[in-house]
Order: sequence, then structure tokens, then C-alpha cells
Amino acid sequence: MIIFFIFSSLNRTHVKNKVEDLVREQIQATAGILKADMAHFLGEDYSAEDIFGHYSREKNIYYMALLDEKKQVLAWHSRFEGYLPLSIETAAEKESWIIDSPAGKIFNFLSSFSTGENKTYFLYLGYSLNDLEEMTAHSRENFFIIFFLFCFAGIVFFVGLFMLQSRYLAKKREVSKHKEEKERYREISAFTSSIAHEIKNPLNSLSLLLETLHKKVPPGLQEKTSLGKAEVQKIAKIIDQFSASLKPFKLNKKIFLFKDLVMEVWDSLNKEQKRKTVDLRYSQDSPVGLYADIGLINQALYNLLKNALEATDAGYIIVHTVRQKKKVKITIKDQGIGIPEQDLEKIFKPFFSRKKKGMGRGLYLTKKIVEAHAGKIQVESFSGEGTTFSIIIPGVQNE
Repeated sequence: MIIFFIFSSLNRTHVKNKVEDLVREQIQATAGILKADMAHFLGEDYSAEDIFGHYSREKNIYYMALLDEKKQVLAWHSRFEGYLPLSIETAAEKESWIIDSPAGKIFNFLSSFSTGENKTYFLYLGYSLNDLEEMTAHSRENFFIIFFLFCFAGIVFFVGLFMLQSRYLAKKREVSKHKEEKERYREISAFTSSIAHEIKNPLNSLSLLLETLHKKVPPGLQEKTSLGKAEVQKIAKIIDQFSASLKPFKLNKKIFLFKDLVMEVWDSLNKEQKRKTVDLRYSQDSPVGLYADIGLINQALYNLLKNALEATDAGYIIVHTVRQKKKVKITIKDQGIGIPEQDLEKIFKPFFSRKKKGMGRGLYLTKKIVEAHAGKIQVESFSGEGTTFSIIIPGVQNE
């Protein structure tokens, strides 16, 4: 833009100088014609006033004067109502010059001529540069319009380029982060599978041992051996769950109404929790259908509603669905205690839990299920004001 500004300024100056040169040539030509005419009329004994009256109607000639050989004014005509801006000192030094006047810039030209009687006279002309000034002003206006349009286009271009670059870098960071997480989870999966294999063999042996002991111990100890066997089976089940959560999903998709699934999960939670002080409020702009793995979506929805129910002592939980072109946005909002700000970036990571009995599996699994369906999940929470989970997932069109 600076280069454009400098170049345009130099170009306008160059054009102005060229136009002034053309005006000088034009006034010289005009003066040549006038001098020839005046020499003829003066030779015919016409008065200077009669001669000037003939040329006073020229549009661009603002004033003219006839001077003798001593440069004393013999006759003159001016549109400045009796004012002739002639400087004898300037006229003695220059043949042409430009002055500022109330009517704008005037190009002054003074040249001599001789009559047939060899008398020397001087013709003084004032030629208006209004057309030049108007053209220069118009050029200046066009320049600033083009300059500001150029600046605006440049700003829009660079802002767009910056936003595009920012999105590209953000996407690149996201892909890199996703790749790192995927690699990390692959390592965790391999490690977990190895640990599970190493632990489950002794657990199986321990389970068989407890079963054998259960048959041989006195009746009073059988209850304890049964409890021990149940705990061993519980450990084995937890290991199986973690191993399954780290494996990629195989989706078995089908079409179903999301509202029916919400009500089904809510009824199941009410039976488990037996909390009647929290209500569910479901709202939708129109019936929403999903083409997804109903079992996995059930599990993800169960985890979110269970967390909302556990965080809310009284009030209600809102589930709202709205269409967004080819996708569906699902929001689940509770009136619970909220999530501390420092934990918001951690809640979807495996093995992170704020619950005393939690194992950090639910939200990690929920996120994994949503992403397996080409969706994304976000969370917004303020301490003491509740938490809102938002899921954006492809929906069924025209169901």
C-alpha cells in the first residue's frame, strides 16, 4: 500500500507537470495568434480597447493587457472587476509563471511583438487553470477512492488469509494432538491388554482356589469364600471393561428416534438411583432420528444423564435437540454443582475422575463413542451453576 501510495503520488505529479507543459504550449500558441492580430489592428490604428473587446469573451483568458516597450500598461481587460495582478519585477525575470488568485490558479504569460512600424509592444495574458485544477482534484478523489478500496481489499485479503492460516494451524494442532492421543491410547491399550492378561491368569487360579475352598471349609466360612470369589470376579469384570473401552468400536448402525432412547435411559436411571426430586425436561424443534449404533449411543447417553443426576440434588435436567442442516445438536444441562475450571480439559481423558469411587471411564468412553459416529462433544460449566454437555452428530434427513 505504501508503494502504491508513493507511485500514485509521483504519477499524479508527473501528469500535472505534463498538463502544465501542454497549457504553456497552448497559451504560447494563443498568444502568437493574438500578437499577430494585435500587430495588424495596431497598424490599422485600432484602439487597444476595441481589440480587447474582441477577445474578452475567451472562456479561459481571465485578463489581458497591452504594454509598451517600457512595460507600461496601455490598455487592459480583466474579469477580476478592475484588478490586474501584474508584477513588473516578476515580469522582468520570467516569461511565464503561475499565481494563486480568488478564481484559482492563473498561468501568466508575457511576450513581446512588433508592429509594421517596428514599434515594440508586450502582450500580457492570464490563462485560467481551473480545468487543470478540476482534473487534478478529480484525480485526487479517484486516487483516494482507489487507495481506500485497495486498502480495504488488502485488509480483507490479509484478514481472510490470517483466519485461513489460523484455522489451518488449529486443525494441524488438532490433528497432531489427536494423533498423539491415538498413539498414547494405543500404548495404553497394549499395556492394559498385557496387564489384563498377566492379572487374569492369577485371578482365574484364585477364583478356582476359592471355589475349592468353598466346598471344603466349614459352613461358617463359606460366606467369606463366596464374598472373596465375588470380589475376584468384580476385579476381572473391571479389567474386561477397561480393555473393551480401549479397543476401536465396530458400529452396528440403524435408524431410531432419539427421544425414545432418552426416555428409556431415564427410566433405567430412575430405577437405579431412586431419586424422585430431579425431573427430566425434554424438548425438540421437530422429531429427531439418528442413524447410529443404538447400544453405544445408549451407553454414552446413560453416562451423561447419570453424571447429571448425581450432580443435581433437586430441580431438573434439560435435554434439548435441534437440527443444524445435516447434523443434530444435543444438549444436556443440569442444575448441579458444576465442574471446576481446571478440570474441564481433563474430564474426557481416561482414568481421570472427580468421584471417590469413579474410575475415569465414563466420559472418556462417551467421547470415544461420539467421535466414532463422526461427531464431537463439548462441555461448558460454571461452579455452582450447573454443567452443559453439547453433542453434534449426523442425523437422519427427512425421516
